[in-house]
Amino acid sequence: MNQPPIFVVGVPRSGTTLLAAMLAAHSRLSCGPETHFFRRLQEVDARAFLEDPRWPQEAARFICDISHSTYAADAASSTSDGRTRLIDKYGLEEAAIADFLQGQPPSLAAMLASVTEQYMHRQGKVRWAEKTPDHLALVHLIRRLFPASPIVRIVRDPRDVAISLGRVPWGAQTLLEALFFWRRLDDASSAFFVADPNSYTLRYEDLITEPRQELQKLCRFLGEPYEEGMLDTSRTGRRINARQVPWKDKVSQPIDSSRVGLWRGALTPAENRLAEAILGDRLARYGYPQEVHFNRLGELFPDEVAAGRFQDAFTVLAGEGIRFWKAHPDERPAVKIYLGNPGDAEWLGDHRLGRGLRALSIAAGVVRNLARPMALYWVPGQGQVQWPGYAAYLLQRLLTPYRVSAPPQRMPS
Repeated sequence: MNQPPIFVVGVPRSGTTLLAAMLAAHSRLSCGPETHFFRRLQEVDARAFLEDPRWPQEAARFICDISHSTYAADAASSTSDGRTRLIDKYGLEEAAIADFLQGQPPSLAAMLASVTEQYMHRQGKVRWAEKTPDHLALVHLIRRLFPASPIVRIVRDPRDVAISLGRVPWGAQTLLEALFFWRRLDDASSAFFVADPNSYTLRYEDLITEPRQELQKLCRFLGEPYEEGMLDTSRTGRRINARQVPWKDKVSQPIDSSRVGLWRGALTPAENRLAEAILGDRLARYGYPQEVHFNRLGELFPDEVAAGRFQDAFTVLAGEGIRFWKAHPDERPAVKIYLGNPGDAEWLGDHRLGRGLRALSIAAGVVRNLARPMALYWVPGQGQVQWPGYAAYLLQRLLTPYRVSAPPQRMPS
C-alpha cells in the first residue's frame, strides 16, 4: 500500500457509520463493518501472538474468535450463542486469515490487516479504512501500531448522542448515564486530538448540513481527491451495516438534516439543564449552544463511578445551579456531593481491616468541608443494604442531614 490506512472514531451514535459509508463510496477507499480489534487486544496478552514460535497460529485464532452480539432482525449468520464472528461479517474464511498472516512478519498491525486488507482487495480498492466508534478511547494504541495513519474523529452534540443511546438495545438506561459515558470517552481522547498532527476532527452537524464542503476538506487532509459519489451511501451503508441492525438503517438513505438538534424537541428544560451541568464546558469547546447559567462547581465522591444511576438527584442539583465542570482552571469546588452508601466498596474498599480507618478518614473530610464552609449533599443508593459496620453507620448518620431526595425523572423518548 502506498498510503497508510485511515481510522474513524467517535462516541457511539455520533455519525461514525455515516462517515465510514461516505469514505467507502470513494473509488479508492474501502471500509467494512466494525472490528473492535483494538478493544479486544486490551483483553489479552498481545505479546504472546508475536512471540509464538508457531506464528501465525494463535494470532489467526484470535482474529477468527472475535465476535459481537447479534441484534439483527435476520440472525441467520449468528452462532448458537447469538453472536456474529468478525470474519463472517467480512465474508472471510479462517484459512484465508491464516494464509494472509503466514506471508507477514509477526505484528499486531498485520493481524488487523488480515481482515481489512483482504476486504479492500475484494472491493477493488487501494486503501482501507477501519471504523469502530469506541476505539476513540484507544487512539494512543492506534497511533503506536499505525504511526503514519490519519485518525478521524467525528463529534456530535452530546445531548443528541445521549438521546440516541437511550434508543438502542445496548445503550444507556438513563440520560445521565449516557452523558457521563460521553464525558469519559472525551476525557480519554481530547488531549490526543489537540496534540496529534495527523488527526482530524469534524462535527456531525456540519457534515449533515454541508456534506460536500466537509468531505472536500476531509479529503484534502487524507490526501485523496474528492469524489461526488461520496454523497451517495445507498450501497456502502448496507455493507457497513452487515448485521442489518435497525438503528443504522438511515445510513443507506439520503442525508437527513432533521437529525440535527434533536434535543430541542426531546429534552425537557430540566433535562437540558442536567446535560449542561455535566457537559457545559464540552458544549462550549465544540461550538454547541448553551441556555443555562450555573453559579457553583460541584465535586463528586467517589468520583463518577456509578453516577449514572442517580439521575433524579442530579436533576435536583443542576436545578440548584450546580455544575460539574470548571469555569476556569483555578476554580475550587463550592459543593461536595457524596454518592451511594457509605458501606459500599467504592467508599471503603474490600479489605475488612482498612474499612474502619477509611470511614474515619472520610468522616474527617466531611467535617473539614463543613468548616470551609462547603455545601454538602448526600445521594444514597437505592434499595436495602447490608449492615455496613459501625464506622460506616456513623458516617451515614453524619451525612443524613444532607440527604438529597427527588421525584423520579423520565428517559427522553
